[in-house]
Amino acid sequence: MKKLKRIVVGIDISEKSDHVLTRALNLANEQKADLFVVHAVRTPWLSVPSYFGSKDIGIDTEGITKKIEKKLKTLNKESKVSCFVLVKEGNAEDIILYEAKLLRADMIVIGAHSKRKGRKGILGTTAQKVAHQSHLPVLIVKNSAKTPYKNILAPTDFERQSKQSVLFAKDIFRTSKISIVHAFETIYMDGPYAAVGRDLSQFNDVARSCAQQDLKDFMKDVSVKKGKLIEGEIYTKEALLDYIKEGKYDLVVMGSRGTAGVNALLGSVATYILRETSSDVLVYVQ
Repeated sequence: MKKLKRIVVGIDISEKSDHVLTRALNLANEQKADLFVVHAVRTPWLSVPSYFGSKDIGIDTEGITKKIEKKLKTLNKESKVSCFVLVKEGNAEDIILYEAKLLRADMIVIGAHSKRKGRKGILGTTAQKVAHQSHLPVLIVKNSAKTPYKNILAPTDFERQSKQSVLFAKDIFRTSKISIVHAFETIYMDGPYAAVGRDLSQFNDVARSCAQQDLKDFMKDVSVKKGKLIEGEIYTKEALLDYIKEGKYDLVVMGSRGTAGVNALLGSVATYILRETSSDVLVYVQ
């Protein structure tokens, strides 16, 4: 059984970071893991160096550290997780990835961090870069963390990394219900440009039958009882996103082929789901 020993959580100091910290604290408590809280501060350009005789503008890392520690003290009253605060200067994604590697962390937790208004859960630049470049599993928190994850959905393409992502999720979120979904494209060609002499309905029937058998075999391999096959026609991305919304899943699990990034699982489909879903997302990297 997979156990997490070190978790790195990247935060800002806004109120929304409370959700990210709470989720990370709960996860660390369940896994009996140490939690490393990383906050990155961009270096002011006026401080490097002062060519015009003005005073250098320093960063109050000590003050920021105390503010984060105060927040942790409030959120960590019950769980008593061992926490360590690291405030560093530089780009957030670079700092988070570097510290995670240096600390030999087992997982990165980060918020969506989007500054765009009016779209709940949309993925920000920092979270997107961390998810694409990380060599570790990345949990992207977009919602409140009041309760543990209950309903988890794992879109699959039946490849090895997809199987590993489901097994990892089962180990980490042992009390959650996990469902599998596979979306396949069906071909419809009507009108004056339709292919003559081709029985597309027969082709679709064969594709559907093969996908159903692959789904059945996959579910058996990962010991998951609930699965669904959906026809996306030519709109696989939208079909999956609609299915996630309708099912009210609080976590979506996707696999990734290491350095190739999340694009490797379902190509543009995975990236689209990662960016557009309002659910939390776990990107698994072996």
